Amino acid sequence: MKKCDFTINHKEFDSWILWYGDFIKKIIEAERVIRRRNEKKELIEAIVLRAASRWEVLIEQDIVTSINHNPSAYARALNLKLRKHLTKDECKAMVFGHRFLDFKSVGDVKSFGKRYLVQADNPFAAIPGAVCNLIDEFMTMRNLLAHYSDYGWRSYYGFMKKKYRYVRVPEPGEFLITADRNGHRWVRYLKNFLEASEKMLKAVT
Repeated sequence: MKKCDFTINHKEFDSWILWYGDFIKKIIEAERVIRRRNEKKELIEAIVLRAASRWEVLIEQDIVTSINHNPSAYARALNLKLRKHLTKDECKAMVFGHRFLDFKSVGDVKSFGKRYLVQADNPFAAIPGAVCNLIDEFMTMRNLLAHYSDYGWRSYYGFMKKKYRYVRVPEPGEFLITADRNGHRWVRYLKNFLEASEKMLKAVT
């Protein structure tokens, strides 16, 4: 039985993140069709939603791939008797059923991996703490943009005021389009995703 491939998962993810980076660069440099700063910010915020979705897809793909390679930890955690070799569809049905997994943070993902995935096929354990923190910040922006709820605003304001010392907190698009002494912020967040992907893949291949 052919097994799922971590490399395929990460190659697809990396290619999308690189494409989003190129697209944002074109948006910022555009002087004709997309001239106004507000228009550029709106498009960058749309890409935040897309990039965050790609990250969530990668998590799901890697969980399925891990269990497809070796379901023993998953079976042990849930006291199940499973065949050694499961199909991809069987793994997806067991893990997701009729709904998606709702992880609150990268730490939540790492806890899931520690409990349900065998160590040799657990890519999430390899994500460094600093990388986790930046991904969580990005996903906080995503949650705000997806819902614009009071909770989303509070979470976003919380890390913006604590980490970046803002008195008047800018919306995500304005924050990302602005450069600081370390360069463009949107570049830093996308590169952080690529670093996470690289370390995850290296841990399981």
